[in-house]
Amino acid sequence: MVERTLDAMAHGGLQDQIGGGFSRYATDRKWLVPHFEKMLYDNALLILAYLRAYEVTGKPRYAHTARRTADYMLAELMGQEGGFFCGQDADSEGEEGKFYTFTPEEVQAVLGKEDGEAFCRCYGITPAGNFEGKSIPNRIGQEEEAWAAEDSRLRRLARYRRERTRLHLDDKVLLSWNAWTILALTRARTLDRGYLEAACRAHQLIRTRMTDERNRLYLRYRAGEAAHKGQLEDYAVYTLALLELYRASFDAAYLEEAVFRADQMVELFEDRDRGGYFITPRDGEQLIARPKEVYDGAIPSGNSAAAMALQALADLTGEVRWREAAHRQLRFLAGAAAEHPIESSFGLLAIAKALSPHRELVCAAAEGLPRELEVYLRTKGGEDLSVLVKTAENEAQLARCAPFTASYPVPEQGTVYYLCENGACQAPTRDFDRLPLGNRPCRNS
Repeated sequence: MVERTLDAMAHGGLQDQIGGGFSRYATDRKWLVPHFEKMLYDNALLILAYLRAYEVTGKPRYAHTARRTADYMLAELMGQEGGFFCGQDADSEGEEGKFYTFTPEEVQAVLGKEDGEAFCRCYGITPAGNFEGKSIPNRIGQEEEAWAAEDSRLRRLARYRRERTRLHLDDKVLLSWNAWTILALTRARTLDRGYLEAACRAHQLIRTRMTDERNRLYLRYRAGEAAHKGQLEDYAVYTLALLELYRASFDAAYLEEAVFRADQMVELFEDRDRGGYFITPRDGEQLIARPKEVYDGAIPSGNSAAAMALQALADLTGEVRWREAAHRQLRFLAGAAAEHPIESSFGLLAIAKALSPHRELVCAAAEGLPRELEVYLRTKGGEDLSVLVKTAENEAQLARCAPFTASYPVPEQGTVYYLCENGACQAPTRDFDRLPLGNRPCRNS
């Protein structure tokens, strides 16, 4: 079912077959006719979905779709300061979809008769059209192989299309949407290290432009001005993004910032009497009632993201306070999930993660991340493994974030590995091959 859905979305008009990226939703059962509006959060979450499909199945088409989506975001939604804009409108010149549709004559005028006919055949461009007399390029029912994104003919069509009236760009930078984007691009680093560089630029914008004098987060940034107090989802998703940046780099500064933001989240948003987290901060605008949101719709709710962040911190740091905070939040979400499971998908994912076996690996290294561990994490490491890399340079930071690491000394030479699973620890070893890590294939090399 998952593959069928992902394939249908990628083959239909929902995905921009020429420029990459996905529209918000389709208006028909075949995924042919989209709404045409492209949103940042949709594309970030779809990168995560297609990457996961690639990791599980090893099928290159899912990596290809993830890459095209990331490339679209960098090309069309990234601003000069490194932040990512909200999205692109559906209309141009007063017509919805005009920017994206073609006639056979247009295609042949750009590509010539032979290549033009080949594109029309491969992408469903017909004289009758499939949308108001023109055609939305699509791959529905096509057995012929799609053109590669780097194909010069496809790029010529993209250049021709860019000469049309440009789509309106919503150039606000929303923190939570950028946090999802940082998370997605960081995870996509296995496809292209350039995505990690883009994620780091967006993170730097948040740190330098979207924090106030008390080091609290702003909700949005536009044209040099940051405004509005950050809400629950800003803190929760940003914490998840920081943890992903730590996994990508083992730079303890990311972990330290994640702990700091999670502390702020608990202090500002947790309902200490009834459980769960409010949308607005404790010192925010006084409303008749402070609402909570548990509905996982187009975007996971702040409460579900908070549960995932707290559980990840508990697994990574071993801190009892994070374990207890995660359990409180998971108990709160369990009630909503029992009543409305379809509307609690991300919350259920957090619950499933908490109930699954988990392993923790501390790598105490004289010279940073060992090559053998880096290769393992890139090619076989699964989501059930949390890794901390301790060096002489970061041991003070790690001791603050994960106090248990203080008992693991950094060797003068080489590396010592400490592996625990569900609280039961193996004897430390210098031989990576002796670690009972198993062979859990992760096909993102």
